[in-house]
Amino acid sequence: MRAAPIVILAATAAAAHAQVATWYWTVSDTGNGDGLIEPGESAVLTLWVGFDPRQDHAGGGVSASGPYDILGSAAWASGTITERTNHMWFGIDEDTGTLDDDNNILGIEHFQYPAFWGGLSFDDANPVDLVLLRWTPDSYTPQAVTLMNGAPDVYVYIDVYGSNLLYSGTGGGVTFHIVPAPASAAAFGLCAIAALRRRR
Repeated sequence: MRAAPIVILAATAAAAHAQVATWYWTVSDTGNGDGLIEPGESAVLTLWVGFDPRQDHAGGGVSASGPYDILGSAAWASGTITERTNHMWFGIDEDTGTLDDDNNILGIEHFQYPAFWGGLSFDDANPVDLVLLRWTPDSYTPQAVTLMNGAPDVYVYIDVYGSNLLYSGTGGGVTFHIVPAPASAAAFGLCAIAALRRRR
């Protein structure tokens, strides 16, 4: 009868020591910021990673991850990438990956020196934004656009000197929508059609 609590405690301890890095996207736009891409607007997409446990002590933050690819659907390939920025590559040159003809971005990596090195920008945010993309569709016909980036493992610093732990990656991927008219105008149009039908 006393074995059960011991097993439960062991499982809880194992879960507490698991290191997980969760990848996700946020979507905005260059218009009203509602995340729907309306005529004249471009999509503004940010790729984030958050890690658990947090490593909130001095020097805790992402060390390195990748390489990985950001792969888009056919709708993504038909637009134009007007901006791509890697926010965490503190090497000789910024690594923004290789852009192919379908707007896939291949071989992206992230890296920063430990805080102890000094004189360099060190980002200890959690979650931390890694990639910014600005994308404009070729057509504003109604459609869904999907990106998949996978979820690579992440090395996370645990002190200012560069000691790190490996966090297992999870998550990744986003779908956003292009609409042919502002959402408020579309809703007004539907209400008007419904009103006309009732009058008949």
